[in-house]
This record gives sequence, structure tokens and C-alpha cells, in this order.
Amino acid sequence: MFALGKKHVRRGSKAARKGKKESKSKYSKGFVTKIETTLMKLITLHAKKTAGKYEKATMCPLEVQKERLRSIVRKNKKTEYGKRYGFGSIKSIADYQRSVPVVTYEDIRGYVERITAGEKKILTAEDPVMFARTSGTMGEPKYISVTPTCQGKGYSDLMSIWGYHLLSSHPAMQRGKTVSLVSCAVEGYTEGGIPYGSTSGSIYKKMPAIFRRKYVIPYRVFEISDYQAKYYVIMRLGLEEDITGIATANPSSILLMCEKGNEFAEEIIRDIRYGTLSHKYAIEPEIRAFIERRLKPNPERSEFLAKIRNEAGGVLKPADYWPDLSLISCWKGGTVGHYIEKFPMWFSSNGSFDIAIRDWGYLSSEARCSIPISDEGSAGILAIETNFYEFVAVEERMANPEGVLDWSFLTADQLEDGKEYFIFITTTGGLYRYDINDIVRVEGYYNETPKIAFMRKGEDVSNMTGEKLSANQIIEAARQAGTMTDVAPSHFKAEADIDESRYILRVELGSDIPKDKCRGFLKCFDESLMRLNIEYKAKRNSMRIGDPVLHVMRHGWYDRWQMRLVESGSRAFQGKIQVLSAFKSGATEINRELDRVIEM
Repeated sequence: MFALGKKHVRRGSKAARKGKKESKSKYSKGFVTKIETTLMKLITLHAKKTAGKYEKATMCPLEVQKERLRSIVRKNKKTEYGKRYGFGSIKSIADYQRSVPVVTYEDIRGYVERITAGEKKILTAEDPVMFARTSGTMGEPKYISVTPTCQGKGYSDLMSIWGYHLLSSHPAMQRGKTVSLVSCAVEGYTEGGIPYGSTSGSIYKKMPAIFRRKYVIPYRVFEISDYQAKYYVIMRLGLEEDITGIATANPSSILLMCEKGNEFAEEIIRDIRYGTLSHKYAIEPEIRAFIERRLKPNPERSEFLAKIRNEAGGVLKPADYWPDLSLISCWKGGTVGHYIEKFPMWFSSNGSFDIAIRDWGYLSSEARCSIPISDEGSAGILAIETNFYEFVAVEERMANPEGVLDWSFLTADQLEDGKEYFIFITTTGGLYRYDINDIVRVEGYYNETPKIAFMRKGEDVSNMTGEKLSANQIIEAARQAGTMTDVAPSHFKAEADIDESRYILRVELGSDIPKDKCRGFLKCFDESLMRLNIEYKAKRNSMRIGDPVLHVMRHGWYDRWQMRLVESGSRAFQGKIQVLSAFKSGATEINRELDRVIEM
């Protein structure tokens, strides 16, 4: 999330401020401003010092990584895991690689279950303060230990560095307000009474007051359990303010936020006029009371929103109600980056899209692994002071997927620019040589330290008959087909139909596209895949893979699918979007959402 609030004056801002409420405080505005300015100067000075220290570290990544590994194994040598694998005798990276096995979550699930039950000193010397709960590949959720060190200086330094470089590029961003989307900090408790939930929610909830004032959405809103109600309240509060920054991991969440703002427009405009909160949505009474205490009638802002909606033909867009918006922070690459291509339809004014987008960084429930320092691309500097990393070239692992003992594990100083690698992490949270099953690509260097970008999950590859089709190829083929046919699906997902040896492309379209035009899109999609993947082309030409089929889904399919994921335990704002599956969805699930089938 943003380290500081932001504001950048753009054309139309005077109009957008019309109707904005004046907040009241027992302190004068001048006094508060003076205090905030002084604190911000101190914070900026600290961030500059931290960034300078990290600058020196990037000159010698191997030495920094050696020390990071020594620190982790030394601190945890007396744990059960540390004793079993001889942490006390490890003196080098080579020792570590010889003594400690590569593991997946399933390999350590037994250890974690004992920790969640309350046992101590199993994987880490520190007791966890919480667990980040995330979906597991085997169906059962994963519990990722978060220790005091995980939330300590190392993490705060990463965010200081990120914030320092952001403000260096966008110095006006210290003013204004931000909409940030996070998940609930506490979703439940383990058998041992330890909370589990979202680390981003936990950080947001504990944010110091000087930063909290910059964020429009109070944390309690993210505790609303009903999916529709949560989005309603987010946009009810957001549309009343002049937002200058948006921050959340997943760009699809930003698009959905825009869609919901337009869908709920009439109710929101009415609620803003009267200072109310619609009773149409299921909001927990205590949270409703908390929100309603913040609300006051604001007829002028309501009239402004109604006016711009009417002038836009009945559409309420952030380009009109947030014209001062100048920075969006979210994931830009991997399997979600294609959603950014849809930003202009909501955020452009008069055909001009000039909002900066800063990548959120390569991070997961397990670890934050990169620090983006530029608006260009999605790569970030490898976070060498926080975790220890090993890498295996993608082609080597794919050629020998079961031969972990034969893989060549590389360190950060041994990577090649432009090459893709599987990444293995060792963290302060008790993950040792952990196979996170992520593929990253090296995209240049910052001094001597590689910059990495997340590409896809390792399982985001379908391989029915040797074609090794990747999620990135699906995304690019859909983009090319959309450009060539002027058919732009709102959402899409490709699935391998193993029984018929073909691919099914499921799409949700924004309008009723004629059958012939849909067929043209499908044909262009297939041709693009053949250009992007020579193995797919060979299998298509040899008829080992049949013609793809297009499933046009009913309007709202994606939204309903997301709601089901949320209801089953996934998070609304942070789930990575699956655009490729190696298996076909069940008929019961699909038939209720299927509008029509189009074949080539």
C-alpha cells in the first residue's frame, strides 16, 4: 500500500472539489498541517537514509545474501527443524544446499499444523503473531507463519524504500487522499488461538494516524462479510472524496470497483445527498453504525455527481468524479497485467490516459521479494536484505521435473538478463528452500542486483500433448485477437478439454456480439496461439489438438465466480486470476453460466 497520501493537481480538479465536505477538528487546519509537514519531513529523511543503505547493498548482492542466510539459520538452529537439518553446522550456501531439502507446503504441513495447535520452536525460534491463510494446491488452505521479524524492520525498510522512490518520481503525492483495498486482518483463529487472516489487512488496521488520515476507506469496511455490500460501501465513501491515488494488489479489483460505482450510481448519489447508507445491502449492525456516524448530508457533491453522470450518457466514471487521480499502484504483469489494458475505458478523459501506474511488487502470502522503483514495467529490485533466494532455470526444471537433486540452484549474482527461473525462498517466517512454484524473469539489473518480474505460477502451464501452453500466451493471444476483431472480452479463461483434445475458451462479453464476429475472434485467437507457441502449432497441424471452441458466458459470470471464491475462503482483492487451467470445469458449474457455444 502507499506509504504516504498523494495529490497531484490536474485539469478539472476545481470542478471535482465542488461539494466536498469540510472536515471539522478541534485543532486548527494550520496547526494540523504544520505537525503533519514536520512528521513527513522526518519520515522522508528516514526513508532517504534507508534507500541509501540499500543502494550500497545492491552493489554486492552475494555478500548480502550470504549474511541474510547466516542470520536466518543461526537464529533458528535450536528449533526442531533446525536441529534435524543441522542448522548449527551450516557455514556457507553450499552447506545449506547439501543439508536442507527443497520442500513444498505439503512437505511441511505436519510441522505447520503443530504450530497452529500451539507448539513452539518447531520451524522458528520466534512464536508467530499470526498466520497468513491462503489457498493450497491440494485443496486444504495453507497457513504461512508471520513472526515479529516478518513484520519488523526488514519489512518496514522495504516499504520505506518503495515509498522513497515513489515520492522521488511523484513529489506531489504527499498530499491528497487514497482508496486502498485490503482483506480482513483476522479471519479466524487456529486451534492454538493464533489469529489468521490477511497481512495487508493487519498492516492497514495498525497504520499510524498520520497515514490513516490519508486513506478514505476505514478498516472496518473490509470486515463486511457480504461481497456486494462491501463494494457498495467502498464506493459510497470513495465517491464523496477527491481521490488522488488508488492502491491494491489486483487490477481486476480496481476494474470491479469502477463497475460497481457505476452500477450503484443512483443509490450512492442519493445516499450522499442525504448523508445515509442504503439498507438494501447486508451490513453488520455494528459496522453500519460505525460508518453512519461518519456521514453527513452533502447535496452539493450529490448534484455534481448527478450532473457528470448525465453528461456522460448515464455512466459514472472515475475519470469524471476523480479527475485529480494521478497514481495507481497494482500488479502490472503476470497473469493479471492484461486488466490494465481496460483502465482507459474508466480512467481516460477525452481519450487521454495519463495516470502513472507503479507496480505493487512481487509478493505473496509467503514473502515480499521485490521493490519496484519505476513506473516502467513490472520488474522490481530483488529484496536481497529480507529473504534468501535460489533459482533454477525454467528449461532445466521442465526437462527434468522430478530431478530436484540434479537441478542447478543459482544465487542472485548468477542470473542472466532476460531468462526465466523458478524461485525458491528462505524466509524469517520458517520457510526453508521453499518451492513457491512461481516463475520470474530477470529484466535488467540495479547496480549488481537483478530486477525480477513475476511471470506466472508454475502450474499455469497446460501440456495435454507436449504443447506447454502458458498463461502468458493465452493472455497475449486474447489481446491480439481482440485487436484484430474489435471484440474485447471483459474476462476470459482457457481450459484444457483432455477428453476432446482441444481447448475451451470461456469469455464474458460486454455486449451482444454477433455469432460470426465471435467466430472470427476464436479463429484469430487460435492463429495467435500458433504464432506464439510453435509446439501448439505443430500439434494443431498434426491434429493432435483439435479446433478450439468458444463458450460465451452470461453477463456477470466472472463476478459470480469471484463471489463463490470469496465465500469459499479466497480474498476479494488479492486473489491471482487464473486464465488457464489444465482441466475442464464441471458441467454443473458451467451449464448454469453458459450462454452459447461457438465452434470454428
